[in-house]
Amino acid sequence: MGRNRILILLGAAACLLIALSCDTGTGADDQGYELLFAWGEEGTGDGQFQSPRGIALDDQINVYIADVENNRIQVFDDEGTFLLTWGSLGSDDGEFLYPNDVGLDSSGNVYVVDTFNDRIQVFDGEGTFLMSWGSGGAGEGEFDRPFGIAVDSQDRIIVADSYNHRIQVFDGEGDFISSWGTRGDGDGEFDRPVAVAVDSEDNIYVADLMNCRIQKFTSEGTFLTSWGELGDGDDGFRYPQGVTVSNDDEVFVSDTNNDRVQRFSTDGGFEVGFGLEGSNEGELSQPQGVAVDAEGQVYVVDTSNDRVQVFEYR
Repeated sequence: MGRNRILILLGAAACLLIALSCDTGTGADDQGYELLFAWGEEGTGDGQFQSPRGIALDDQINVYIADVENNRIQVFDDEGTFLLTWGSLGSDDGEFLYPNDVGLDSSGNVYVVDTFNDRIQVFDGEGTFLMSWGSGGAGEGEFDRPFGIAVDSQDRIIVADSYNHRIQVFDGEGDFISSWGTRGDGDGEFDRPVAVAVDSEDNIYVADLMNCRIQKFTSEGTFLTSWGELGDGDDGFRYPQGVTVSNDDEVFVSDTNNDRVQRFSTDGGFEVGFGLEGSNEGELSQPQGVAVDAEGQVYVVDTSNDRVQVFEYR
């Protein structure tokens, strides 16, 4: 066999190995997640984003996005059609200074983590301001750059008080209920918790950013388990910044600096992952917020690509 033919065959084999190593389980013959549709681009207009992060879905699968650097909330229907927006830069009622997350209660009220104003603001579903609470500090009901929020089945508001390295829990009126956590890497300790989620039993899941792990607690804050470490394997994360739990209690984690989303059981057992770094359809660049609708479709806030992508398991 001639030398040139050998080189051609070796090159083809190398390409095959590269293709196999990059397979995310979303090919036509594999089980995995495939892209359904996406929307958004960089900008300041309706349906455009600048570093979007947080996401929440209501009962009609309207999609609420915390559009961080545009200092606003945008709302879309389940096909990505723009519906409404509110907010601008500032510190008055209804204004924001880098809002990083959004949550909804059972009445459809919208809770926004107004991160650099160190407060939570509450709106009705049309964006009308209702109330707020919080100020800078380390006391009960005070915050130091809160990032994540979740609402449990009792309409308790769970906040990741990131730079205080703790979780705080409030009722729907903003009255303090409890808190736990301190800075560290032990069980129940945090190093910048940035996202929270709840399951069907109101257990609480925390994306513990700098510890590169997920921690799980009871609704009262008792530590249950944790998983993850710095890495890019199935049991590893690189600074996860999003977590959500589906209706059937599957835990989805935005593994931000690995440019992927991973799915786990509620005790941390790895199930499947998807995502490759890039800006093409189905690729991700520092994904952060993640949400799952009643049909199991996964909405990923593809932060550095300034868009939302929606995936379906097949």
